[in-house]
Amino acid sequence: MRHAEQLVFKASRGVQTAPFDFSGRWKNELQSTMELLVAGSTVTGKYVSAVSDNGGPTPPFDLFGSVSGELITFYVNWGTEITTWIGHVVNADTSPEILTLWHIVKAVPDEDDPTNQWKMISSGADNFTRA
Repeated sequence: MRHAEQLVFKASRGVQTAPFDFSGRWKNELQSTMELLVAGSTVTGKYVSAVSDNGGPTPPFDLFGSVSGELITFYVNWGTEITTWIGHVVNADTSPEILTLWHIVKAVPDEDDPTNQWKMISSGADNFTRA
């Protein structure tokens, strides 16, 4: 029996998504912003989170990622945490929106302590619109 990921790869091989230019300024529902530059399939830019431990926006952090047609993935290394997003664009021709799922991984003092393990990885979703 094949593994699920083998079946997905076989089913999606050769499927092309329409090209989309992710370049520019985007904001999410929490008012975090990112400025994306795309060269080929490489994404670079800056990310400012409106959500931080000190209550205010973060300074700009470097963002790195990749695109393939209407698909995008990017990450930000905050120093003691790393967040990754993966998603796709919808309404590309009218009012583009990037729908993403994210994971954040954090360093914790004692990763073997069960009370700290739940703090290591969190997940959620963000929707980005042109700013």
